[in-house]
Amino acid sequence: MYAVCMNRCGKALFLLLILPFAVFAEGQTESHEINSTAVLRPAVDKYEEAKDSKTRFTYLELVHTQNFNEKGKKTVDYTQLFEVTYIADLEYSRLLEVNGKALSGKALEAEQKRYDDAVQERSALDGFARAKIQHHKMLDAGVNFPDLLAGYRSSVVHDAAIDGCDCVVIDSVPTSSAAKKHYRLWIDPNTSEIRRVDFDELADDGDLLSGGSGSKTFQYLDGVPLVVHSHFDGKARLNNETARVVADHTYSRFRKFSVTTTIVPVTPEGKP
Repeated sequence: MYAVCMNRCGKALFLLLILPFAVFAEGQTESHEINSTAVLRPAVDKYEEAKDSKTRFTYLELVHTQNFNEKGKKTVDYTQLFEVTYIADLEYSRLLEVNGKALSGKALEAEQKRYDDAVQERSALDGFARAKIQHHKMLDAGVNFPDLLAGYRSSVVHDAAIDGCDCVVIDSVPTSSAAKKHYRLWIDPNTSEIRRVDFDELADDGDLLSGGSGSKTFQYLDGVPLVVHSHFDGKARLNNETARVVADHTYSRFRKFSVTTTIVPVTPEGKP
């Protein structure tokens, strides 16, 4: 009798002990869902608002591209250094160096012609046409952030530090087969700044094949998110062949662009 009582009492005690943990775990999951939205929405709103900022930057962009064939042999390996400036209020990437050497000879002449052509073409655009094609490369993270609030299931997975910033890491899984990427975002909950975005390719997207991955790291200047480094490693279709592409873009020497220059067409001699 005593043994039966102890057995029953033991089971009751075990249930009493485990029940609070079950309730806590359920509440913790709900808290994570609430926290992910509370952290993600202000960060997305802040990022989208920056697109309307009048603050611009010039900068240097160092590109390192490597290609590998299907047997793993490296077929391409080169670097390019660009100076990103503005022509007629539109971004323009001017090539300065290839493989660490400044352009010279015919390569320099070709680049100068490309620049002169861009000046001529863009000076002919009216304000409406210019507004339609205006594009800030620094704000292009390759992510439509508002979609993460509707077409993805997001949850807080852990905390992590980036450059001394204590960030919340949010994992975003698509809820629709139309979405082709799985994302992880590092967000500073104190400033609502997106500091890093990683992605995995879940399906083919144009010439990009599934299985690839990439990452972009940001810093904020005057409230504007600027990409400081991006990395991609994945397979793509190149000239009807499949190749592994590894690309790194490093951005530096950001300078605020505060001078507006109006470029007008030059009237040919002999014409009014």
